[in-house]
Amino acid sequence: MRERALELITAAVIAVPLLALAAFHAWPQHDPLIMRNHLHFWSVGATALASAIACGVIVAGARTLRETRLLFLALAFVSIGGIFSVHGLLTPHVLVETFYPALAVSSWASVLAGSAFVALSAAPLPRPIERAVARAGAAIFAWATVGIALYITLSFRAERWLDWAPTDERAAQYLIAATATALFAYAAYRYWQAFQFARLPSQGAMVIALALLADVPAILLWGQLWAFSWWMYHLLYGAAFVVLFAGWAYEARRAGSLNVIADALSMRDALAALDRGRDAHLIELVDAIETKDRATLGHVRRVSAYALAAGRELRLGATELRDLALAAEMHDVGKIGVPDQILAKPGRLTPDEHAEMQRHAQRGGRIASGVRSLRGIAAVIGAHHERLNGAGYPDGLRGEQIPFLARIIAVADTYDAMTSDRPYRRAMSHDEAVAELERVRGVELDAACVDALVRSLDTRRAAA
Repeated sequence: MRERALELITAAVIAVPLLALAAFHAWPQHDPLIMRNHLHFWSVGATALASAIACGVIVAGARTLRETRLLFLALAFVSIGGIFSVHGLLTPHVLVETFYPALAVSSWASVLAGSAFVALSAAPLPRPIERAVARAGAAIFAWATVGIALYITLSFRAERWLDWAPTDERAAQYLIAATATALFAYAAYRYWQAFQFARLPSQGAMVIALALLADVPAILLWGQLWAFSWWMYHLLYGAAFVVLFAGWAYEARRAGSLNVIADALSMRDALAALDRGRDAHLIELVDAIETKDRATLGHVRRVSAYALAAGRELRLGATELRDLALAAEMHDVGKIGVPDQILAKPGRLTPDEHAEMQRHAQRGGRIASGVRSLRGIAAVIGAHHERLNGAGYPDGLRGEQIPFLARIIAVADTYDAMTSDRPYRRAMSHDEAVAELERVRGVELDAACVDALVRSLDTRRAAA
């Protein structure tokens, strides 16, 4: 339902401005001239400020600029804000009296630079390039910021320094417009894929914002100077940031943190890599899950180890053991959509918070079903909180309705949860946890799976 709604909204925000542009071309008498220099100065300034704020949000939400996706997204916003600000600052008869070539050049340059960086933020990079960029992330951002500051300074101090730029030639304008539109469209598609995985509001807002930006080059190309059709691209810039900030504000209020934006990007990249069959990215995805819920750091890998040991006791075949290990590693992937303030809450959860936490199982199954290499274990991931007596979630499955691998993971997950510290309680001892497993054996948890885990734990403890 959300995907369909986002598709319709995206189609509308692309189509409506272009239809309006076509209408103004067909009936130019209805395209009013609005020659307001100060309005132009302030509207462009507001857009540039919004872009700088967006860059600040990305940098603040990122744990490090070694994350290349966040680096390029920050560069997209700082380049749009910095370069486009020149377009506003050089508005004739406000701060300067004459026409500077940088005024026109900056509108085209901001579109091209912004679209290039936002496309890079969405593109899968070759591993050597990604590692090289990651190592120099902070330096790249710093030098890019210095370069943009130099561009702004030269645009004021050297009136004719951009006379060489061909942006007043129609052929160059067509080339820039086509390139920028394609790059914005590609980025919108990639963020749409991200939304399909996790369905976070911030991702949906990004898709709509990029759809609005994808219309900017066409309107910049064909809008009539100082007419409403020309002002439309300024409005689209502003609307894109309004939508983006609304999505981010909703996400921040819901999650209690801006880090969810960075989490969504990290999760998307690893999932996309898995979808292309690159299993080496499994480690990155597990790290993203672990980082998301710091209160249970190490939980995912411990559950995987316990489940694998129990699987061997149950004499599962090699293929089943591989599926079991992968499903155990991925069992909490749905936590990407759980607000940080719930995951990190030191006390017990309210009923509403508990319901939100429970949704991670169903969300995890849905995410896995959208990734080729996880599709076969999606049902296992989605059912790891089901219980034999039907008291589990999300579907209240009973007995044999629950996939066998999910029953193994449920036992491993329960044991690790009991023997690990939580913000609201201390860990149980091994003997206390085993006693609890025995209490619910055959009622909530599969008896054979409980026995297998206990045997494997006894063997390990005896060997130690």
